[in-house]
Amino acid sequence: FFNKERNIRVVVHGDDFTVLGFSGQLNWFRNQISNKYEVKFRGRLGPEENDCKSIRILNRVVTWRSSGIVYEADQRHAEIIVGKLGLKDKRSVITPGVKTENQKDEEGDNEAMSSGEATEYRGLVARANYLSVDRLDIKYSVKELSRWMSAPRNKDWKKLIRLGKYLVGRERYIVKYDYQGSVKCLDCWTDTDYAGCRDTRKSTSGGLIRFGKHLLRGWSSTQKVIALSSGEAEFYGMVRGAAECMGTQSLLGDLEVETKIRILEDSSAAKGIAERTGLGKVRHIEVNQLWIQEKVREGRIQLVKVEGTENLADALTKYVDSDMLDKHIKGSECEVAGGRHELMPEVQSGEIDPKEGQESEIADQEEDQLGHLGCLSHEDSNHKIEGTVIDDSKMSVECKALVDPNRMKDRLIGTDLSRHSENYQ
Repeated sequence: FFNKERNIRVVVHGDDFTVLGFSGQLNWFRNQISNKYEVKFRGRLGPEENDCKSIRILNRVVTWRSSGIVYEADQRHAEIIVGKLGLKDKRSVITPGVKTENQKDEEGDNEAMSSGEATEYRGLVARANYLSVDRLDIKYSVKELSRWMSAPRNKDWKKLIRLGKYLVGRERYIVKYDYQGSVKCLDCWTDTDYAGCRDTRKSTSGGLIRFGKHLLRGWSSTQKVIALSSGEAEFYGMVRGAAECMGTQSLLGDLEVETKIRILEDSSAAKGIAERTGLGKVRHIEVNQLWIQEKVREGRIQLVKVEGTENLADALTKYVDSDMLDKHIKGSECEVAGGRHELMPEVQSGEIDPKEGQESEIADQEEDQLGHLGCLSHEDSNHKIEGTVIDDSKMSVECKALVDPNRMKDRLIGTDLSRHSENYQ
């Protein structure tokens, strides 16, 4: 929500409110909501001396630095995956997966897992899928694992082991939002791997959206139709990127942030289809994919051709080597870091139960194939703080959680925070 008169932006997640604005307006909002509800105020993240410098938001840690803002994924999920697979003391590998198109399946690879193994597989992949929302470096690998959730095979367990080995020593992942000048355009990088699935010959579309240098979101998905050419597959990927970008543009519009759309694509064929009117020679393309042509003609979407080696979305469409993966991570303003932030929640005893009977060493032979809670300055360190931030050196963020007075007295009820209600008795 956006209050134009007060220049306040509010994001609501369940009963958790995050407010962005100047200090005086945050004080006004605090008074208004306190007059009507019983509210727990968790902290204010900002650049001033008395502001909190780190806050945990939905179990992600957000830190305000002199250079900007840093966002950290919940590394417990990576630690639990590594622990449950029994890989904590194993050697790490340099990529989350390897291409297997030219490799023959070993005996038993295509056999279905047992019921117990399949249940364990689904639980770990679901956890990895949640983690991949914040970690694009594992996005494609997790997408491939998720495709076989209904009937996982023995070779899918091998791929899961590979992902787990990649996460060893890479549990902590940071996204940087450094200060930048005025930005008027959303950049959407898109790419497609044509017929990359050996089982179905379907293509994979990948993309990411940046606001200036700031990463907003990314995706990796298998196309629903079987494309008959690489140009057709790239076009479908471009249409998906345009749709994602228009959705992000609409969301920013609700917050009174006006932007244009620019799509960066490495396919001349896809760019040509999008820039002309009608189907031309590719008459088999679905008509419902052609709306992008109108947006391009109206000037609402700009298409830019980039070199394939510079396309940041390449790592979201297939398994890539370590050099390309590093380029993707750095180009997305992300980094793998060591250690652990002091506000990052710890893995609880009992959450890690190493998988018995599985050979975790099966990925060793692959190693060489491819070269938001607490407030640091809060009075009570046990308090949990809910919120999110947008970088601006002159703005602060007020974080608060709403408590329903008709519910259990002084008990915090919320999507993430209900587990920590004992801190508020």
